[in-house]
Amino acid sequence: MASTILLTIRTKIENASKAERILGNYILENVQEVPNLSVAELSKKSGVSQATVVRFSQNLGVDGFKELKVELARCSSNEVDTGLYDEISPNDGIDELKDKLAIRIQHTLDSTNKGLDKKFLKQTVDLLDQANVIQVYGLGASNLVAQDFMQKFSRIGKNVINTLDTHLMASNFLTQRNPQVLFLISDSGETEETLTLAKLAHTRGITVVSLTSNLQSRLAQTCDINVLTSNTVPRDKIRSAATTSLISQMYAVDLIYYLYLQRDYETNVQKLKDSHLLVDKYFSGKK
Repeated sequence: MASTILLTIRTKIENASKAERILGNYILENVQEVPNLSVAELSKKSGVSQATVVRFSQNLGVDGFKELKVELARCSSNEVDTGLYDEISPNDGIDELKDKLAIRIQHTLDSTNKGLDKKFLKQTVDLLDQANVIQVYGLGASNLVAQDFMQKFSRIGKNVINTLDTHLMASNFLTQRNPQVLFLISDSGETEETLTLAKLAHTRGITVVSLTSNLQSRLAQTCDINVLTSNTVPRDKIRSAATTSLISQMYAVDLIYYLYLQRDYETNVQKLKDSHLLVDKYFSGKK
């Protein structure tokens, strides 16, 4: 698998300062040269300060300029020259499209994995463990993730409600007497329906967890716990973002699920086996 550092750089400079954009573009245009330079040399050649070089390296999620050079050294000249880190285009061949998607998926998994905070993951699993009722909601593609969440946790005995009927969900806040938690999924964190549900839940004293890539969003500011997914693809690059945001969300839900599964591993695995045997017995079509 090709190194994803070039995609990280290309993404970061979208919203970087002027100096960091200059530096990022210089690195992208001189990938083979940079691993042989010192901070001072790169600073002089790119026309930015040494502090900018250090800061930009740290913002890429690597452990300083030394590790950045290691990552750049892993990039072959073929990777640099073939445009695999450019946005997907209608002129891409099948092999090129396969490689571009593979790089973006790996990049998304790597960045999501690095960004998931252990403390917030543990707090989320604690809440799910204590709740008698879990309401989960996502709109559009996020609803696919909400359905996946429901399927997983229902199979191990949790009472999970997933519906696109926001009126019904709001009613459940009022009528459900058992302890519940609301799990909201929104990549942008700005979906009006999720915001309204979060605010309504808080009026009933219900803890709200968000799964979002945008910590500055209104949803993140409203929720009690934010599980952060990858935001490494600019939102204007919609062709890639639609794929990578879904993968990032699915990965985060899987991680939460397996952390929960470990709480009572033998019991939960037996529930999965029993449900599989039940479905196989009555719905497999076997005589």
